[in-house]
Amino acid sequence: MTVPLIELRNICRRYATGSVSVAALEDVDLVIQPGEFVAVMGPSGSGKSTLMNIIGCLDRPSDGEYYFRGEAVHRADADELARLRREVFGFVFQSYNLLGMATARENVEIPAIYAGTPRRARASRATSLLKGVGLSHRLRHQPGELSGGEQQRVAIARALMNGGRVVLADEPTGSLDSASGREIIALLEALSNQGHTIILVTHDPNVAAHAHRRIQLLDGHVVADDGLGLPSNAGTNTPTQADPHNTVTRAPVSSFRDSVRTAMRALRTNRLRTSLTLLGIIIGVLSVTAMLGLAEGVQRGIMDSFRLLGGASLQIQPSFDQDGRATTLTIADADAIRDEVPNVISVTPQMSGGARILAGGATQFARFTATTAVSMASGPWTLAEGVYFTASQDRNHEPVVVLGGILAGALFGEQGNAVGEHILLDGSPYQVIGVLKRPEDTGYHYHAYGFFVPLRTGAIRLLNKESLDTVGVLVAETHQVDAAQRAIDALLVRRHGQRDFQIQNQEAALEAQNNVSNILRMLFGAIGGISLVVAGIGVMNIMLATVAERTREIGLRMAIGARRRDILFQFICEAVVVAGLGGIVGLGLALVVGEAINMIGATVMAFTAPILLIGLSCATLTGLFFGLAPARRAAGMDPVAALAAQ
Repeated sequence: MTVPLIELRNICRRYATGSVSVAALEDVDLVIQPGEFVAVMGPSGSGKSTLMNIIGCLDRPSDGEYYFRGEAVHRADADELARLRREVFGFVFQSYNLLGMATARENVEIPAIYAGTPRRARASRATSLLKGVGLSHRLRHQPGELSGGEQQRVAIARALMNGGRVVLADEPTGSLDSASGREIIALLEALSNQGHTIILVTHDPNVAAHAHRRIQLLDGHVVADDGLGLPSNAGTNTPTQADPHNTVTRAPVSSFRDSVRTAMRALRTNRLRTSLTLLGIIIGVLSVTAMLGLAEGVQRGIMDSFRLLGGASLQIQPSFDQDGRATTLTIADADAIRDEVPNVISVTPQMSGGARILAGGATQFARFTATTAVSMASGPWTLAEGVYFTASQDRNHEPVVVLGGILAGALFGEQGNAVGEHILLDGSPYQVIGVLKRPEDTGYHYHAYGFFVPLRTGAIRLLNKESLDTVGVLVAETHQVDAAQRAIDALLVRRHGQRDFQIQNQEAALEAQNNVSNILRMLFGAIGGISLVVAGIGVMNIMLATVAERTREIGLRMAIGARRRDILFQFICEAVVVAGLGGIVGLGLALVVGEAINMIGATVMAFTAPILLIGLSCATLTGLFFGLAPARRAAGMDPVAALAAQ
């Protein structure tokens, strides 16, 4: 006895609505033989679409058994259901469900992508199928350029791409005028005559009259079935065009090239949002690369600072707690050294940190040093305009700032006058009272990109701490350094009750420079990395919005054979493409900025191959990491619910 093509036994489909279970299908028995043209009829809510979804492996029955050529479909896993949708079933929807940014030929090719068909072969077959439905002149037109009837013919060609042994048409004429509707029904009749099994869902008796068999549903039950009405050639013809595709058993993850093409289409769909996403990645990669390149210049600036301090100097550093905070060296300690240790010319207590600056509509991050008025005035810096802050301003922790020359130019323009202007540091207003000369005028690079504030202003307003990062001590003569070091050591031990500090002379500081350089590279890389993380979060948000907007597309791809991992790969690929494009542009801008800085001689920015590789890798990994959650959400969608999304 011949095994039926499709056999349903006691199929039930129930949906839970709160605590209530609603039956869409109840105890449905149905047998469909190869080559039948079946019309499933019934009013809205009768279960027609639910039955089609179960037959087409888009949905699973709650109870009962489903066999396709003897294969137990009700026991199949998600990949097996995708295989059947890909190799056996072709869907024709009332709303066409074509991808708006793809051409007619590209829409028809999509099922073959998931079947692993080579690009040339699927392009040739798509062209042939479109010619077969009378659209040879519309191959390169997008859906928006086609009439409703033409779009539906594209959908029929797509349903046949992998063979279309069974064509499932859900109200295929519902959105068409009568003339176009007759053309579509004629096409379905022709496919039936060629040996395709056609299952047509309709509420229109005139449309159903073209079928060989009519099944009536009401409230989830089969209430009428006029029996097997096969044409004389049923079971003898086979869809010859589909033969090469009926044997497809492989279905690799969709190719990277196709995923990139889809990603580029998605980027073009919303150019503003894409630009903002790319901007975040560009800034992040630019920050990482520029910071790593800048580390070399900063290292040289620090070396210059050490040399300017001369041999007769000491650096006192505190110990740190478990959180890395300085806790044992205070402003009072610096005052005691100045007052009690002989042969000391100057004491330079300092705190340092970073702050986000807003001025003139521009925002950037800069490092700052908090120090005393005396240290500021006696340091190696030279004012281009304005004044240094005073001891009174320090005591009263007034919100004043002295900007480095390059930073001032970046905030107010190269010809701008910064003195007297106000800026926001971490959201609080500060007045600019002075601007330092640029490095090309002084040869001194330290803090050209940063700024200075009074010591107590930094401690109270910006850093909210009293402990110092360092205390520099300049001794009158080189031969007095050792005596001064012993005196400072004894003084601080007496004040603290323990030796919880370190004193380094210039020689020791120079020896430690390599370690400092490594730390600076890590610090600068972390600063740039923060920008990249923020950009990555932006990518994730954009991808989540994209997934929500393309829900129907995801459902369509699943309906025509995409597995969950195909969808996962597609959206991860899109995130990586976005991040990769931003990374390439960011690297290019970093090189341009570095070259510009090198030309003006402000500092040295060196971009080695490893630095460029790190920048590009960071961008790619950002896309991969932050694109994973949206991709998993897309891959986890239910195809029926996705197709029904508005």
